[in-house]
Amino acid sequence: MKNLSSLIDSITPLYNQYKQNKDTLSGTQALEIMWGIGDLLKKYIDEHNIKPHTLYRSIYGKSEGSKNIIQKSYIPREFQGRCYRIRNIFLNKEGIRKQLPTLKSFTCFREAMPFFDNRKFMLKGKEKKLLLALLNSDLHPKEIIARLPKERIGIRNPRTQKLHELENERIQFIELYNFVYNILKLENYELIKRKIEKLDLEFVRTLAKNTAALAQDGFKFFELSFNNSLPSPWKEYAMSVREFTKQRDPKRLRRFRRLIPPEKIVKLADMIYALLSEENYNNFTHPKL
Repeated sequence: MKNLSSLIDSITPLYNQYKQNKDTLSGTQALEIMWGIGDLLKKYIDEHNIKPHTLYRSIYGKSEGSKNIIQKSYIPREFQGRCYRIRNIFLNKEGIRKQLPTLKSFTCFREAMPFFDNRKFMLKGKEKKLLLALLNSDLHPKEIIARLPKERIGIRNPRTQKLHELENERIQFIELYNFVYNILKLENYELIKRKIEKLDLEFVRTLAKNTAALAQDGFKFFELSFNNSLPSPWKEYAMSVREFTKQRDPKRLRRFRRLIPPEKIVKLADMIYALLSEENYNNFTHPKL
């Protein structure tokens, strides 16, 4: 795509400025940086007559489909989309400073965005003034978000909906993670062994390998067999892992990694593997340098 590298080079410093300082930036400052990124995107979109989401995928790469597999940048598509929306909401940065001069948190604006640019929920006149007064108020951001008229919004971002579909898998992962973590805290392998004496060691070994394979595309999965008598939380987690191993399309697993970071997944695999023997346990708790 023509001049895509130049576009990425122009966006990256602004993205880094936002990313590195987002905890200290005011909401107004964050909006101004994102407006700048959105302006670069808009100019490219208008010049090349390209669909916004096509450009977002091209900039980020690493898509869930068969194209754009190679990651070209670390600028998420969702972030790009917000920047482009902000650019379309405000004609210039002066508009941001005029309407939201004392916005404390960008999160407040993010939650209120449908009231600015969604035709179905856009506020005007007195309602718009009340919204701006709320966003510019001295209230805590959580209180501001709680007071937004969310009952008017009957839709949610489809990408978020798909993440919600994996809520059970997320919970099952966390429950087993905490369960195994607490077992390892016993610091006595004889006590640890008693905690897993009802588990088949081959099952534990295979579960560890399959858990590690969840952390990255392309890893080999192994057949995971277990019976209904498997205790909780092992059974629920094993069922989730087995479902992941059956799916040829990596989309669902990639969404799962948006909820559970790969490093956490690998950590659980290592912890499960540590349960298998005293040697494994010692290597995990006292790794050789």
